[in-house]
Amino acid sequence: MKKIGLIGAGQMGGALLKGLLEANYILPEEIIVSGGKSGTAKALQEELHFVLGQTNVEVAHSDMVILAVTPKIMPSVLTEIKDAISKETLIISLAASMELKEYQDILGSDKKIVRAIPNTPVSIKAGMTAITFGENLTETECELVNGLFQSVGETVVLAETKINSASTLSGCSPAFIAIFIEALADAGVLNGLSREEAYLLAEQSLIGTAKMALLSGKHPGAIKDDVCSPGGTTIQGVVTLEEYGFRNAVIKAINASTNHKH
Repeated sequence: MKKIGLIGAGQMGGALLKGLLEANYILPEEIIVSGGKSGTAKALQEELHFVLGQTNVEVAHSDMVILAVTPKIMPSVLTEIKDAISKETLIISLAASMELKEYQDILGSDKKIVRAIPNTPVSIKAGMTAITFGENLTETECELVNGLFQSVGETVVLAETKINSASTLSGCSPAFIAIFIEALADAGVLNGLSREEAYLLAEQSLIGTAKMALLSGKHPGAIKDDVCSPGGTTIQGVVTLEEYGFRNAVIKAINASTNHKH
């Protein structure tokens, strides 16, 4: 029996797999992976040298089973593997919108189920994962799961009522942040910078500002105020952002993603 089984090797499953191996959390021979018909699992296996499973049922015979498939096909995958899942198997779902009860309805109320919603920076050990634990896990098992995701970034443990909101904020925001970086770089190119120069300036400025907020404990508004001198160039840009609804657009994007039904 392998220590970890991963069902689904798409964007999220692949990102987590890369991060866990990069962090040396697990050895390649200790994880078995199955993918769909796209061939991504096979391609990743050639790069990362983990064990490639032939079926989802084979992969489900593991101490810990991570489900990295979409909510749309999750019920069929659960039905497929339920006879391979024991009361001691740790089941971790990365799907955003299915509740713990929905897993129990298919697998049984005695199963150990966790919902964990990471984001793609787990691939470089810089992820953010929101976690909610089912009622059947022991304290030691909760610590084990938390430790797995802490090996690839930061974690926050939440009540299930909050996890959809949290997962949208951390899970979807890399796409929104990437658009912001792209827009910053486009503006730099418009004003004479090369594309390479513009991306470096935008990306490092974002990293530095986020790190400063984390390490200093300063309110983001205070960081903004520190940069805005009276009558200066920065406050003029801030006024323009507000004029075009930047803050409102971000709030509406997060809210739309949170309330989207898969």
